[in-house]
Amino acid sequence: MQKFSHHVSSLTFASMAFLSMNALADVKVDIDLSNAEHHYANVTMTLPESVKKTVDLKLPTWRTGRYEILNLANGIREFSVEGDSIAWQKIDKDTWRLTGDLKNGVEVSYQVYSNQLGYRTRHVDDSHAFLDASGVIMYTEESRDDKHTIQLTTPKNWRSVSGLTSGENPHQFIASDYDVLIDSPIETGINEFHAFTVDGREYELVIWGKGNYDSEKMVKDLKVLVAQGNTIWSDYPFERYVFMVHATSGARGATEHLNSTIIQRSRYSFSERKDYLQFLGTAAHEFVHTWNVKQYRPEGLVPYDYQNENYSNLLWLSEGSTSYLQNQLLMRGELMTTKEWLKNLSKRITGFKHKPGRDAQSVAQASFDKWISEGGDYAKNHSVNIYSEGFLVSWMLDFDILEKTQLQKSYRNVHDVLYKEYSIPKTFNDQDMLTVLNKVTGNDYQSWWKTNVDGYAKPDFDKLLAKAGLEISYGKEDKKQAWAGMSTKSHSNGLLVTSVEKGSPAWEAGFTTDDIIVAVDGLRIADKDLKKRLKNFKPETEVTFTFFRRDQLTTKNVKLASIPKGELKVQAMKDASEQQKAFFKAWTGLDFPKAKSEETKK
Repeated sequence: MQKFSHHVSSLTFASMAFLSMNALADVKVDIDLSNAEHHYANVTMTLPESVKKTVDLKLPTWRTGRYEILNLANGIREFSVEGDSIAWQKIDKDTWRLTGDLKNGVEVSYQVYSNQLGYRTRHVDDSHAFLDASGVIMYTEESRDDKHTIQLTTPKNWRSVSGLTSGENPHQFIASDYDVLIDSPIETGINEFHAFTVDGREYELVIWGKGNYDSEKMVKDLKVLVAQGNTIWSDYPFERYVFMVHATSGARGATEHLNSTIIQRSRYSFSERKDYLQFLGTAAHEFVHTWNVKQYRPEGLVPYDYQNENYSNLLWLSEGSTSYLQNQLLMRGELMTTKEWLKNLSKRITGFKHKPGRDAQSVAQASFDKWISEGGDYAKNHSVNIYSEGFLVSWMLDFDILEKTQLQKSYRNVHDVLYKEYSIPKTFNDQDMLTVLNKVTGNDYQSWWKTNVDGYAKPDFDKLLAKAGLEISYGKEDKKQAWAGMSTKSHSNGLLVTSVEKGSPAWEAGFTTDDIIVAVDGLRIADKDLKKRLKNFKPETEVTFTFFRRDQLTTKNVKLASIPKGELKVQAMKDASEQQKAFFKAWTGLDFPKAKSEETKK
């Protein structure tokens, strides 16, 4: 079943006649990539006729999937308009105003400097071009709903791939409107290509760049992955889906699109199991987005406003829940083992325990502030993350639903209801979420929502894990080690402080980022890691640190605290009940793991 998320309407005879008369009101875009080695894309746009005397041509200030103002118009040069009857003027950083006789349409041309690989907006070189329309193709409010035909002029032997409908030749693509175009990037160039079919739907994998990947294994595992969609949703919203992979240097990350995704990884980060599992996790994350975000989006994000911030306090559900559900697909397809899942969970719990920002910002606040969120030390101490903390809130909600429904329903059912009842053009808000939760469980979630979404979520990990027969362990012996609460990295003069955990001994002593530690207790620091040096001290010991700040040498005394010596690990209880094991199975789809003592006996 093909589900159209951008336009849902019933055409009357009159409206069909209107469309017929305006069939020629299409936007044609020619993109010349023949000067690719200099990162140039030369764009020529033919806009349809307009009765208006003034039309504003705009380039978006951000792209879908990245909630950040990017100022994409900084690469536009050599703007011109064909003919003398139309004047133009740039009126702000991303708007070109056309004035004059527009009744016969207008042709505009401009050059786009395309060297933003890591932003996943536009990148052109002598081997390929990745084109996200948000960074390349302008629009007018009048033509936003018009059909767009994109024609590429490429070097010889380039292959062009997109989630868009193919046109009359291998380098032509057609979008029903600008919203579809902006959510359907094009990858063209020298690439490796694979096509496969699963359950009657077509899939493509296109890889640009050389690396240590095994494309046959990638295809094999992607076949398993895409088949898991029906473990969460009642149907698929597409007939064709494209995985685009960049095996490159420097750039990393991924972005979801309407029926495709772009995944960027280091060319040498595919062969080792931990690296390959990260690739599968990313692929699963973006595939989940095909439903969560591309089919149903929170209030404030429909329709997209491409020139301004699109605020929502539910981005944690759009991103954090996607991070949570990606593992559901991996586990139910047995692409991730129980051991790998528990290791992933252990890292998330450890990260949360060392994030003081959990007491300063809720996931709802983090969602609204995503457009101005900061990284680094400040974020860790004063903020939460819509991905990591959104994951934890999703986990807590899943367990609450499983428990309240005696394992008959889960958070997966919530997302299927959102898909079936709140797909675009509809949206949902907090009250709608409470309605859905009540529908799935028969329970009122207002208090839960106020505590964990609007308030500062405080998961009781021991209690949560026990429901599924799991527990936290730090190893055989409950030993402690000295802890200062700051992270460092090697520096030519010593150790550079990169972060200081709020409330830690180092924080209380007054340490901050960019301090350069040169000695501990009067001895020059020779280790590349402060943790190694601190192993020489017992907890509660007062230690003198000598360091440079603003090139001035100074000292501070730090009374070391203690943390568990071993690494936090989530493991199976040796005496887990059948009820706990059943909970684990309903949660993950996997069989309950053997307890460590059982593995040792074996």
